[in-house]
Amino acid sequence: MALSESALRTIGILLCDDLHEELRTRWSSYLSLFETLVADEVDDLTAVGYRVHAGEWPAGPDAADAWLVTGSRASVHEPPEWVAPLQAFVRQIHAAGQPLVGVCFGHQLVHSALGGRTERSARGWHLGSYPVECHTGFAGLPAGGPLRLLAVHQDQVVEPAPGFQRLASSPDCHWYASYHEQVFTIQGHPEFDREFFSALMQRVRQKAGNQAVDAALGALPPDDDTLAIRRFMRDWLRGRAALSDAR
Repeated sequence: MALSESALRTIGILLCDDLHEELRTRWSSYLSLFETLVADEVDDLTAVGYRVHAGEWPAGPDAADAWLVTGSRASVHEPPEWVAPLQAFVRQIHAAGQPLVGVCFGHQLVHSALGGRTERSARGWHLGSYPVECHTGFAGLPAGGPLRLLAVHQDQVVEPAPGFQRLASSPDCHWYASYHEQVFTIQGHPEFDREFFSALMQRVRQKAGNQAVDAALGALPPDDDTLAIRRFMRDWLRGRAALSDAR
């Protein structure tokens, strides 16, 4: 599918999960969060969702101009049966040279599909806006400065796919954000706002426990970089995001 600066661009959202029933009383679907993420005043991006975890697949990479792989409760290294076909589809997108973004589980899946490796973190749950440092300036954030984003994960990338460069890391999550050619991946959740995160945490309590969830909610900074990362992701999907020099 040919791209042009003025054309409406279709962003294929490869959905890897559905919202919990309790969350669907306030948010219509997981796709709706990404529809909000890609929307801005330029209005040149439109999201089309494919629930790949439920067997809904696009015809091929040319069904969209750019692609995004979402988060999931699934694990890349303990995969359900739909993960291998999704990894194969990611390799097709990459071979076609299309812009690609991976978020949380999607970040891990992209790396695994292209030759990297993931594991369960020895720390266990990583919740909220834990300390992350930028290694390269991006999204208007300086190299050496903090990246404040909402996160919910246990798994993480431990060996990056060949060619990927580190954008941001934390002491316990060395590959928090990365890029290679047309691919951008991030462990945090820029599709979450604080209202959604707080509601999700009530579900996470059942697995992570009250102490971890209360600590995450209590440590949220007064402001974060969610909107900046959303702008950067939209530009990446448009094929024109810029990176600053590394430290």
